[in-house]
Amino acid sequence: MRNKLKIAIIGAGNVGASCASLLACKSVCEQIALIDINANLAKAKALDLSHMVAILDLDIKINGSDDYELLRDFDIVVITAGFARKDGQSREDLAKANASIVSQSATQIAKFAPNSIIIVVTNPLDIMVYVALKSSKFKPNKVIGMAGELDSGRLKFQISSQLNTNVTNCNAICLGMHNDFMICQKSSMKVGEKALSDVLSDEDIQGIIHRSKTSGAKIVELMGTSAFYGPAAGVLKLCQSIKNESNNTLVCSVCDDSLIPTGRVVRLDKNGLKEIVEPNLTNEEEAKLQNSIDNLILFINTIYK
Repeated sequence: MRNKLKIAIIGAGNVGASCASLLACKSVCEQIALIDINANLAKAKALDLSHMVAILDLDIKINGSDDYELLRDFDIVVITAGFARKDGQSREDLAKANASIVSQSATQIAKFAPNSIIIVVTNPLDIMVYVALKSSKFKPNKVIGMAGELDSGRLKFQISSQLNTNVTNCNAICLGMHNDFMICQKSSMKVGEKALSDVLSDEDIQGIIHRSKTSGAKIVELMGTSAFYGPAAGVLKLCQSIKNESNNTLVCSVCDDSLIPTGRVVRLDKNGLKEIVEPNLTNEEEAKLQNSIDNLILFINTIYK
């Protein structure tokens, strides 16, 4: 992979455009391509972003189109295309609607950017990682789902809000599926060097976990569509880690030997997934993680039956 990255984003809606804006402002890449079924939308967003980088004196080329040829030989391709979750909509219904979109995107990525790393953002996240893996026929280390960083960030925010402390002073990790089956790892929940359980009651911690798990649905309820700034920040962290090979740990939806993707603690490098780091889980958390995986398998069977 080149030191100066070329990153393509499929889907020029709220999430895709937010990803492009953050990647450009942080100078993660030298070239960005926006691809959308609505060519004018992709071109308009690319033009607006081009004006932004000109104002900021950044040497980054940004193009938009409905033609997948635009992503030829790109290093990273982010899939954000798909329908946003509607208020009250089940993840099963959303999966059926978005599976064909992600499948088509992954097939085109394999055609034009066969050496790229795919980052999936489209929901329901874990099942869409599986769809992208199967459709692209890429090696498992080349297909990564962004959700664990988003969920962990939401958990950190809820901890900081509960304690009225700086979020940078808080630590937390969410594992498993990006849905109600996610595991908020209690041993990871800290404020400074103190375990959260030493600071708050179990009732307060359960409230924090509940608010974290329902954060996405709350945004949909208030705004009528799903979040985009948070997911874009998660994509930025993944791309930075891939580029810099920083060896820091992240939470991403990836496949182990079972080829079933779910949120795990990982390290990334320029080849994609470098390593899965086994977390220190309690027996209860291990059981919940396995339950999360079992539910994903059932979920997959509903899509591929």
